[in-house]
Amino acid sequence: MSASVRRILVLNVGKPVNGDVSQRPEAVALREAQPDYVVFVCSQPDRPQAGSLDYVGEYARLVSLSPHQYESLVLPDPDDLADCYQKLVQCLEGLRARFPGAELLADYTAGTKTMSAALALAALDNEQSPEVKLRLVRGQRGQQATVIPGTESFVAVSGIHDLRARRLVSRARDALERFDYAEADRLLGQALQREISPSLRGQLERVRNLCRAFDAWDRYELERAATLLGIYRANWYQWLEVLQQLQGVTRAFTAKENRQSPDQPRLIDLDQLRDPYVAVEDLLLNAERRAAQARYDDAMARVYRALELLVQLRLWLGHRIDTSNADLARLPEALRVQYASRVEPGRPLTLALLQAWDVLAAFPDEPLADWLRAERGRLLDWTRHRNHSLLAHGFTPVTGNVWREYGCDGIELCRAGLTVLVEKEVRRPLPHRQFPQVDLLSEVT
Repeated sequence: MSASVRRILVLNVGKPVNGDVSQRPEAVALREAQPDYVVFVCSQPDRPQAGSLDYVGEYARLVSLSPHQYESLVLPDPDDLADCYQKLVQCLEGLRARFPGAELLADYTAGTKTMSAALALAALDNEQSPEVKLRLVRGQRGQQATVIPGTESFVAVSGIHDLRARRLVSRARDALERFDYAEADRLLGQALQREISPSLRGQLERVRNLCRAFDAWDRYELERAATLLGIYRANWYQWLEVLQQLQGVTRAFTAKENRQSPDQPRLIDLDQLRDPYVAVEDLLLNAERRAAQARYDDAMARVYRALELLVQLRLWLGHRIDTSNADLARLPEALRVQYASRVEPGRPLTLALLQAWDVLAAFPDEPLADWLRAERGRLLDWTRHRNHSLLAHGFTPVTGNVWREYGCDGIELCRAGLTVLVEKEVRRPLPHRQFPQVDLLSEVT
């Protein structure tokens, strides 16, 4: 039978005042919906009083439903919202399993107020495909506010797609609280698949594009992030300025081809940037987002990269030293003999974080020299915990307690270095701040 069932009607049943079911809204729904299968949702008879179950047979005969074309869902207490809701949820799930792909209509016109509320809630909460379509029997009302017989229509509930979409938006809000832009994007995508109103569609499309932009930025797909944010340049121009600087930094550290001259140093592009140090701050903000998601190993790895990048930038911008291929002649004179013994023929001289830190601290005119020397012990302590983590050289998990005790210390350490550069007027900082969260949804009305 399931192959022949294309439309199912879940119908709340009430009790006719005069016993005549033909003029009831249930009859209108049955005639206009023309379902292949009906679930009559009704109340249990409580003798000597009749329940709406007593009228199911009359409704079935009214539209010539055979016994295998309908069933009754009897609610023991039609005023118990929780019980009614649970039974209707199970009913809808069962119908989907028995009749996959069939159109599901739910009419909540009749029955007790609790039955109506329960059916509407169960239909709205059912997010599977195809979705449950809410229906209502409406008509012109007379002087006593009662529907005039003969004016009834079985109509779709207006705005239902917007209601369902807003429920998904609420879940996207929770995702944004966790900086989970990919999940927010997925949920908003589900909302946009519905036949929602044009105004809501425009609002959600904007938010979804921004979620995609910040998700791309989180993964350092900077070109994609800039393209998506560029759509809304008027409101996001300061973020685009930061992105431009980040793109310049990544090009400088990754590009090895297309140089105007083969003698051009690898990091020469850094000289053209207003604030290359903003890339350090960006990594710290990224680390804070990972920590907010309890991804502490990831957060620790990003703090390490931020500390490393800070020193790399200073060595190049202040002393023309590239840590991936250091020129021995440019090292502080006191360190040249020490590092000369490490140079292997045909191989570049590379500097790891602590080595780069010590080289930079050895320059007497370096703005960070005093800070570097003062904080060396603190850095050693921090790196020891980082090196034990899974994303470094060990297998020890970075727990929440470890992060709060040591991981955050790395962020404070790095930001203190950035502050020194600003105080000594070495850096002209671009304004940068943590990514937006639920405020992305502030214009969704």
